[in-house]
Amino acid sequence: MSTVTGFDPFAAEVVDDPYPHYARLRDETPVAWIPEQNLWMVTRYDDVVAVLHDPSTYSSADGMGALMSGRVGRNRVDARELLGLDLRAMRVLIATDPPDHTRLRRLLARAFTPRAIAELEPHLREVCERLVDDLLAAADRGSGDLVAQLAFPFPVIVIAELLGIPPERRDDFKRWSDALVGALSGAWNPTEAQQTLAEMFMYLADVVERRRLEPGDDLISRLVDGADPDDPDSLSSIEITLFAVLLLVAGNETTTNLIGNGAAALAAHPDQADLLADRPDLLPSAVEEILRWDAPVQGLFRSTTRATTLAGVDIPAGAMILASFAAANRDSRHFPDADRFDITRRPGDHLAFGHGIHYCLGASLARMEARLVGETLLQRRRRLAPEPGAVRVDSMILRGFTTFPVSVP
Repeated sequence: MSTVTGFDPFAAEVVDDPYPHYARLRDETPVAWIPEQNLWMVTRYDDVVAVLHDPSTYSSADGMGALMSGRVGRNRVDARELLGLDLRAMRVLIATDPPDHTRLRRLLARAFTPRAIAELEPHLREVCERLVDDLLAAADRGSGDLVAQLAFPFPVIVIAELLGIPPERRDDFKRWSDALVGALSGAWNPTEAQQTLAEMFMYLADVVERRRLEPGDDLISRLVDGADPDDPDSLSSIEITLFAVLLLVAGNETTTNLIGNGAAALAAHPDQADLLADRPDLLPSAVEEILRWDAPVQGLFRSTTRATTLAGVDIPAGAMILASFAAANRDSRHFPDADRFDITRRPGDHLAFGHGIHYCLGASLARMEARLVGETLLQRRRRLAPEPGAVRVDSMILRGFTTFPVSVP
């Protein structure tokens, strides 16, 4: 039996703590048909990996393309009416299949090589240290907020510098990012979001055009410089703009949520926080365990290109599928005692950054940012303690915090 009734992946109680729901699905209906949402959900590790490694059967263009076009979620809306764009006709990395995906990733990957990321570290360490010191000072005054003063501004500054956008626009980045997160919540108000999203597209499109006239040394300039209107594989201006939008959300929200989820996990497991303080060499392993245990991206969508069978369950062509990274990461069939948070685990094959051809392009950057935050806090020998008032992101796709009050005991 594959049908699950009465389960709403967009419900507030699921967003607040999805893991008991994931456990029930894994044990009872690992490939689940949720008729109320016209959605299939895959929750076991091996099955999720199978989906991610078969793009010819499980399409990102039709799956993530449906999400970006407003055709997935509780309040569905046609993005063509909202933004005047037919996103299905655009090539966006997260919503393409081979061969387009192969060409796009090759064009974009040069900015995210290990060498390119390593070159950023000295400057990013300085930025991180300044933000951590500001957060600790605010926490001493009783007004510390991990998200507002560190977890959000740090990756925003990084992305702004990559794109060549003044970091003082970070307040705009926050509004734009919040509007896009609302679109991922499944319960957004498209009318309220329309003006904000239109503003974001117009601003970034203008940046792309200005880089065409006056190129710099930023990522947008390099993409514009490589664009050739006579080459069908070359990125168009609107596609470069959409990549900037994707980088804003993926590069910002993923790291923001990773930092917040890490702070919450360590606060809930003081034995692990004590072990990390005694063994700073465990920090890289701790980052991986945080990613596994409470993934900042809970899963992504695919759509079947043909009728298929997964784990003995028949799925029709054109089915919308949520491949649940977070549920797979808590699958004890793959990770022994998977619900236990253990910073010595070294879970190198977790799915927090996806798997296969769509493995997160910015994974190395997110890891480095999280490591820098951890190293700086450990060097300061100050431990942040959560205070009442933390608020979770309202999204079934993204898991993190919009606010996270902290003090320093």
